[in-house]
Amino acid sequence: MIHTPLRTAGSMRNALRAGVAALLIAAPGTAPAQTISDFAVVDGAAIYLAVLPAEMLRTYPAGSEESRMHGGVPDGKHVHHVQTALFDMLTNARISDARVSATVSEPGLAGSRAKLEPFLVGGALTYGGYFEFQKRDLYQIRVTAELPDDGRILEKTFEYRHQ
Repeated sequence: MIHTPLRTAGSMRNALRAGVAALLIAAPGTAPAQTISDFAVVDGAAIYLAVLPAEMLRTYPAGSEESRMHGGVPDGKHVHHVQTALFDMLTNARISDARVSATVSEPGLAGSRAKLEPFLVGGALTYGGYFEFQKRDLYQIRVTAELPDDGRILEKTFEYRHQ
């Protein structure tokens, strides 16, 4: 497992916020849009979640790393970038070798599942992918992370209200 040490749980929270902020600040000219971030501890690991509208990423210049990540920003009005960062709570180290996926669904429905691919935000490894949120409704985002070193499977369902 490759780890990048951080100092405190507050540092972990700040790292994800800084990554989200980096995407927001570096996307000049974007209209304010709904973003969320959340946090949970599951089986000794911290899971941070952020959801950003894809239109924020469409403002990056063609060919930039942000415009190319995950195969490029998909078209569509309701597409969002779901991203997560994982940390070992015992060591405060970033977990960078997990196999991560997310399932986005309306409560009670099957939803859409996709692998979250690793990418760098402000030099820190994060996992992300694009999902479509068609309705203005409550969604559940289930993050699943498989940790190869010890076989743990972390799962956490977050709620996101698309407006």
